[in-house]
Amino acid sequence: MVQKRIILPISAAMAVSLGAWATPGSAQTLDELKAQIQEMSTRLQELEIKQEQLEKKTDETVADSQTVTSGKKGVKLTVSGQVNRGVLFADNGDDSEFFYVDNDNSSTRVRFVGVGQLTDDISVGTQIEVQFESNSTAAISFNQDSPAGPNNFTERKLELYGDSKRLGRLWVGQGDTASNGTSEVDLSGTSVVAYSGIADMAGGLEFSTDSTGAIGPQINAAFSNFDGLSRDDRLRYDTPRFGGFMASASVIDGGSWDVAGRFSGDVSGTKVAGAVAYADANSRQGFEQLNGSVSVLLPMGLNFTAAAGTRDVKGGGDDPVFYYGKLGYKFDAIDFGGTAVSIDYTMAEDIDVDGDEFTSYGAFLVQDFDKIGTEFYIGFRNHELDRPGENFDDVFAVLTGARVKF
Repeated sequence: MVQKRIILPISAAMAVSLGAWATPGSAQTLDELKAQIQEMSTRLQELEIKQEQLEKKTDETVADSQTVTSGKKGVKLTVSGQVNRGVLFADNGDDSEFFYVDNDNSSTRVRFVGVGQLTDDISVGTQIEVQFESNSTAAISFNQDSPAGPNNFTERKLELYGDSKRLGRLWVGQGDTASNGTSEVDLSGTSVVAYSGIADMAGGLEFSTDSTGAIGPQINAAFSNFDGLSRDDRLRYDTPRFGGFMASASVIDGGSWDVAGRFSGDVSGTKVAGAVAYADANSRQGFEQLNGSVSVLLPMGLNFTAAAGTRDVKGGGDDPVFYYGKLGYKFDAIDFGGTAVSIDYTMAEDIDVDGDEFTSYGAFLVQDFDKIGTEFYIGFRNHELDRPGENFDDVFAVLTGARVKF
């Protein structure tokens, strides 16, 4: 292409020059020569512009040829996903290890989304989303001698929906229940490495007993952020949004059900997002649950996030609770993309055993590189567990890695 851009203007210049000098008997004056040179310069500029336009159209044609197409006429297909890999260092007072992990805060996954427009108001969509985690941070163990599984695709979403701008959206299949994500609203820009689900960073790792080095409970057994009823086979309905508000309800296979309310919008230039949910899982898991979260992002980049939840568990015992808070700041440190930093603190009680007191705190940095769809991150987190009659060492973890989206 560069060769064509060079040859074409030179050829044009030669043709103009020959035309100017090849006329027999012509008496070229200085003014005529100047005029011909000016005309030649103008023509060269015009040819340059036309050549650039031709190259642009060629590039656009190549890009269009790379677009994924649906096998069904009238249905738009989108393929997307991400790979999220990192290095985790952890120390539980008795053992310290490096792990090469899939970051369970936002796992490696791929999705296929198909959408067809029936009328101006009604559309129908489908979604298949599966994850593939090798050595997930939620599954690793200090005692492992090979990468943790399952080393195969596992379901996240296998669903279809009908959507109406006036009436809302009805979902059916494996996907988010109404309450899923309601503990995890977060505008900090650091959720790829830290959010209210703090066990995702190193949840599979075990505490150790400070006196004997015996293996204790895993982090993800001692902590939960009570984030609704996760993903499941369900029937779900979402209302249209009214002034930033939306309500949802779902009925889950096995008889559990939940309801949720969400808000997102700008309030005097400040971004605000929040959610609250109630879930009744007595038929399957033996509890009722109330949880929610809120996040505020100020125009200068300062942000605050909070979450909390509690369960009413059948069979007596103390009701478990958790609280989470985060302070963050978003700014532009370099030209390639935004920078986000945050610190957080969480506490939970009575989740694994009555009398348990779990606390965790950490500091985090995320750097975006927008042009390549990549976020680099690093996070430091300490985990503490106090249990009546037991003494556990803290588990300290450092996770660094990158999430690349496509």
